[in-house]
Amino acid sequence: MLSKRQRSLIDEAIALEFEDAKGSGATGYLPHFLAQATLPHKDPKCTYFERGTSKLTLSIMAHPKFGMPYGMMPRLLLAWMCTEACRTHSPELNLGRNQNEFLKKLQLPSDGKYIKTLHAQTLALIRSQLSIEVSNAGALAFENIKIAKSGFVFWSPRQPDEECLWNSTLTLGSDFYNAITKAPVPLKLEALQALRKSPMAMDIYTWLVYRMFTLNVAARSGRHKEAKIPWVGLKCQLGGGYEDTPQGIRSFKANFLKQLRGVLLYYPDARNYIDESPDYLVLKAGARPVVQQRAIGCL
Repeated sequence: MLSKRQRSLIDEAIALEFEDAKGSGATGYLPHFLAQATLPHKDPKCTYFERGTSKLTLSIMAHPKFGMPYGMMPRLLLAWMCTEACRTHSPELNLGRNQNEFLKKLQLPSDGKYIKTLHAQTLALIRSQLSIEVSNAGALAFENIKIAKSGFVFWSPRQPDEECLWNSTLTLGSDFYNAITKAPVPLKLEALQALRKSPMAMDIYTWLVYRMFTLNVAARSGRHKEAKIPWVGLKCQLGGGYEDTPQGIRSFKANFLKQLRGVLLYYPDARNYIDESPDYLVLKAGARPVVQQRAIGCL
């Protein structure tokens, strides 16, 4: 257990370095709680979903009409929302006059497959609500978060793009805006886009960037220099669709290590600080962050 003073020092160090990363090559950001627990990889065909660790749980309540956000698109949407909010310092986001314009903002091809997915998953995401629950030593803290306070989405399939006169806009909920702009995880949007064929690879990239960063901060403050993460716990965080059986854990581990090889192409500095055993994934402090900080120096 960390003392209040140690927790305060670590939180302050993380906030300072994330702030500094904004001028140091970060092309995107994600809220830190989405690096610890993730959205569904596939359609769970339900309106309630939760995932997380023994201490942190992220739950999503979907709108019955629009369904649950899942797959690669809401991950890119959340990264774009967080990045825009950090860049503009405003909860009001401009989605563009049409879907093609918004796809360009996401740096995605404007073909039929992406247009259909964008429309459905944007509505599913912005009409959902999140809940973050943290439990430790019998204590429980939670926060219910509305992603969007209001919005105007005018994407008509019957009207040519060049005739669209109105911008689609979105105003983030104040709690969500505060959550995604307070010490967000700096990353490379190019990496997320390159890994978009596998939502699990996108999650591993975000998680690894966050865990290596916080491990380095903890090591500098005199805490642990190594993290041993049980495969069974990692499956709860990142592994949707795997059974809670020995075979399910083995299958998750095999797929995780396969996806990790692709992730390390976009975070090669972490390669020499990762090891694995039958029961654990082992991370060691020392890997440089994926985005290099300036004022405080390399980790």
